[in-house]
Parts: sequence; C-alpha cells; structure tokens
Amino acid sequence: MRVFDETIRKTSALLSESEPRVYEFIPGGSAREGKKNELIMDRDSAFELGAAALGSVNYSLFTNERELVPRDEILLYGRELYELKNDSDFARITVILTDDIEENGEQGAYAIIKDIEMKKFEVSPEGYMMRVSALSNREQVRVSKAAVKSKLSFEQVGNLFIEKYKQNSHVLAVKVIFITLPDAPYEEMDVLATTAVNITKALNHIIADMNMDCSHCGWKPVCDEVEGLKEMHFKASRNSDQK
Repeated sequence: MRVFDETIRKTSALLSESEPRVYEFIPGGSAREGKKNELIMDRDSAFELGAAALGSVNYSLFTNERELVPRDEILLYGRELYELKNDSDFARITVILTDDIEENGEQGAYAIIKDIEMKKFEVSPEGYMMRVSALSNREQVRVSKAAVKSKLSFEQVGNLFIEKYKQNSHVLAVKVIFITLPDAPYEEMDVLATTAVNITKALNHIIADMNMDCSHCGWKPVCDEVEGLKEMHFKASRNSDQK
C-alpha cells in the first residue's frame, strides 16, 4: 500500500533540517505501564506537552515500502522528557510498516488500519497522561513530577508504543517520532495530519461503496491528489464484480 507514501516523504522533508536523537527499539526497555486512564492532577504535574496555545500534532502513516521504515526505532527532535522544565510544543508521528494489507484477509485496508490505530489507546506509561482530541489532530500529554524524577524518557515511551503496535500481526516495523522543538513546523505538520485522516476516510468510503460514481463522489479531490487511491478503488470494484 503506497497511498500514504507521499505524506511520509513530506513529513521527512519538513524535519530534514534538524538532527534527531535515534533510539533503537529494545524489547523489554519500555516505560512501566500505569493504570488505564491514569489521572494526573495539576499539583502532581511537572509540565504538559502540546498544552493550550502551544503547537500540538499527532498522526499515523502506513506503508509497505521497507525503505521508508527500515527498522523499529524512536526519533526525538528536541529535548528529552527529563530535560524539560516547562510546558512544551509537541508532536508524535508514527510511521508503520505493514505487510501488503490490500492482499491480506477480507477486512479491507481500512479495517486493518483502524485495528492497528486502536493499539495506541493501550499505551499508558506510568506518569504520562495522554489526551487525544477527537475534533482535531492535537495530542496533549501531562507528565508527572514523579515520572520526571524517575527519568522517564521518550525512548521508554516509544518502546512501549512499538511493543503495542507489533501485537498486530500485520505490523512489521514501527518508527515513532517525538518532537519538542519550539520552532518545528507544527502548522505544516497539521496539514499533513489532515491529509492522513482524509486518506483513511477515503479508504473507508471505497470499501463501503464499491460501485460509487467517482464524478459525484465527495472524496474525488483526495483520490485525485493521492497516488494509489484510484487504483485501490478500481481493484476493489473488480474484486466485488467477480464475486
């Protein structure tokens, strides 16, 4: 599946002027898991990532091109959790290498992608409270004083994300990107996040309505812009006609 590949490349281009810290995935090197839906009160909080008017972006991208995700790894642009003193801009971008999900099973690409995406809700590092907006591409994280004191790191949190995602049999490798730079292109990344969301919604429409008339489809602008979506639609239509 290559429908997200251009968005992956654009994301890499936006970050190309900065040098990240690179952490290898270490099985068993994950953050300690806390309680589900852990609540960190203001008095126990050290700082927030992506808070209020600060930059905040979160999105996931999928590919079956090994060169785009050659290995499991965590990239950090900016300061580590235990180096931060105040609220910070924040982005978390996940790029996931899968098998050819177009050819696997009867769920369809959309259903498999959504199953993979649901894994992020199983990630609950101790002292790291995530809040994801259902109405935007924002993700805010409240980090506890105790977690900072214990040297909780993005390396450990990234390891936990990778472990959870790889519980899905379609996932081959995961790259988790954390950004805390104050001058990162958050607005541009938000545009790419919206593109990724629209691609996923268009995939759902393809599966839901095999015989749609493209000339009257509300998702036609997305298909026209994203290489591979039209091919997936026509392939799905042919397979449906043959049944």
